[in-house]
Amino acid sequence: MAGALAGAAFGIFYSSIWELSDASGIARLALVTVLSTSAMTAWLVLTNGLWECPTGRNSRRFSRLHNMATLLTVSTGVAIMFMLLCAATLLGACVVIPTSYLSSKLGHSAGLSDFVTLAWPAACLGTLAGALGSGLADEGAVRRAAFSHRERERQDRRAATDDRTGP
Repeated sequence: MAGALAGAAFGIFYSSIWELSDASGIARLALVTVLSTSAMTAWLVLTNGLWECPTGRNSRRFSRLHNMATLLTVSTGVAIMFMLLCAATLLGACVVIPTSYLSSKLGHSAGLSDFVTLAWPAACLGTLAGALGSGLADEGAVRRAAFSHRERERQDRRAATDDRTGP
């Protein structure tokens, strides 16, 4: 989250992002949102070993179910983080940027909608920075946050069984 906030703060202070967001339509901003949140979800799942590969023919169904639940859980967390980041970025933009200065940079009078469209791509940028920053987290801590105690016990038992039986 700290990396995401830092990346979003950069977007608040970088006037080229203001102009880019003003020129972008809702569809483009939505696409960038989907891409940035998908990238963070994939980054979290793949770099922290949350994706499970089937080891035996009976575990294929279980692995598929496990992976779908993991994707749903992580993507929900990323979506909530993104919404909080948007709100924090909007608040920061409203506090830091005078409306008259934003108006002069955009070439038209600015209002709340301009601050929203400014905060939106800044939050996308912050989400990508947050994905990179999450790489600094301990994989064990991420697994503990992603899985319940009982699920970790099941994974340990399954790994021990797979080690004894082989591929």
